[in-house]
Amino acid sequence: MLVVLRLSLGCHFLYEGIWKIRHAEEFSAKGFLLQAKGPMAPLFYRMVPDVDGRVRLRIEQRQFEEDGKKVVRFVSACYVDSWQETMERFTSFYQMTAEQQAEAQKLLRQYLDLMDRFLRDNQKEIEGYLRSLEDFEARAGASGSARFEEARLWEQQRKLWAEAAHWTGQMDQMGQQFHLALWKILDAEQRAKGQVGLVPPPPDRLPVRLLGIQSWSGLLDKMVTYSLTAIGICLMLGLCTRLAAFGGAAFMLMILATQPPWPTIYPPFPEVVGHSLLVDKNFVEMVALLVVMTTGAGRWAGLDVFLRRWLVEPWQRPHPEVLTKPTS
Repeated sequence: MLVVLRLSLGCHFLYEGIWKIRHAEEFSAKGFLLQAKGPMAPLFYRMVPDVDGRVRLRIEQRQFEEDGKKVVRFVSACYVDSWQETMERFTSFYQMTAEQQAEAQKLLRQYLDLMDRFLRDNQKEIEGYLRSLEDFEARAGASGSARFEEARLWEQQRKLWAEAAHWTGQMDQMGQQFHLALWKILDAEQRAKGQVGLVPPPPDRLPVRLLGIQSWSGLLDKMVTYSLTAIGICLMLGLCTRLAAFGGAAFMLMILATQPPWPTIYPPFPEVVGHSLLVDKNFVEMVALLVVMTTGAGRWAGLDVFLRRWLVEPWQRPHPEVLTKPTS
């Protein structure tokens, strides 16, 4: 039955990982982290870069020199830096001609103008949002623990984040359109080299690129996806079972930390999923993984029997000299 338990847990983790691989465009850990509640919620919110848009929505006036003239535009420095780096990467990687570079510069000016108009049109609303965000944080820090107060703060926080996402989402879309427009400038030979991705804005940007990933959110999504897949495969094969079960239990502990089944935490779980008091299905699965970790389930109908035979047992056998040494 321990082998059946191991295989059942492995099947669950493996399918979760495969689904995320096949639906990579749909899956994002961001939505899950932003639904965190309880005392550890702020820790998980900080895993989402610039969750409230405070950095990306910082409007400033920047001066640009174009055709010998100085032009002042309203911009978000994060996005300007992102677009300029993307253009520089295109120029370097594809060895763009002088004509293509001039066309790219023209495109950049067009999208900077587009951002300028967008921010001018929404400047008052964005400034009002940032003031509301500061007021909310001041009230949240001084609020009590009354149930109605928790509900009000939760709803207000979601409303503020939705406002920020409305504006940052439109500027993200501008960046994607700018990236696509740069791609259309290239000829067939340049496109054959492969596609260079859009450089993410600084709040979401890794200091260095890792395995082609340059954003914190992208790295987190890949880590979750392939960790679940690896845990599932190892549990199914009985390979490094203890380590895989420990990793699975740690993952379930993180799930519990984001969604603790405590009756006093707002918002409560929907009644359709049942009722729990400290122990829910995630807690039970974590305990099951700990059971697998602390038993020899990987050596029964699993590859761990060979790892033990080849790597562990030779070190446990006494040295021949010890066996032949006469005893007094």
